[in-house]
Amino acid sequence: MKKFALASAVDAAYWFLQYAENNHLHLEDEKLHHLLFLAQMSYLKLHPDEVLFPAMFLVSEKGFFEPNLLKIFANGHPFMPPVKLADKLHPFMQNTAQQFAQKPLLDLRDEVLQTEAFKNCFKNKEIAAVDISQLEKFAQDEPAPFKNNSRIRLSQRGPVFVSPWKPKKINAKD
Repeated sequence: MKKFALASAVDAAYWFLQYAENNHLHLEDEKLHHLLFLAQMSYLKLHPDEVLFPAMFLVSEKGFFEPNLLKIFANGHPFMPPVKLADKLHPFMQNTAQQFAQKPLLDLRDEVLQTEAFKNCFKNKEIAAVDISQLEKFAQDEPAPFKNNSRIRLSQRGPVFVSPWKPKKINAKD
């Protein structure tokens, strides 16, 4: 049985909403669902033994969405106190938000629609349920931006991906 880094998708959603508010970004509901999907896939790629949050996504022609959050946010965003993340999780969420939240909605949608997960789950052109085990399979095969063997570290300027140093070979000509 997999461990969960967050108790629910609501925690991740509210963290992204707080990030958007603090950075003066407009975060539409559809964009929020794209962020949640990309965060879940990225986390599965980086941590194969752990899931970011328990959720079942549905897939439609616009991409993936979490039906419970869709219902909760149907009439606006209800009040919730600020979400505190574990120290190890904060850099990951910060990096995900920096990488994707500032993109326009249509660009983010296109990015989601290009994933193998979407192509395989929306084959029949019908809304379908997609559980975590299905996403796990796709996350391991997904190309960049998910395919990354580096780790996230916190620098003085915020979260960064770190990887082993690989110096370029220089041909010395005497």
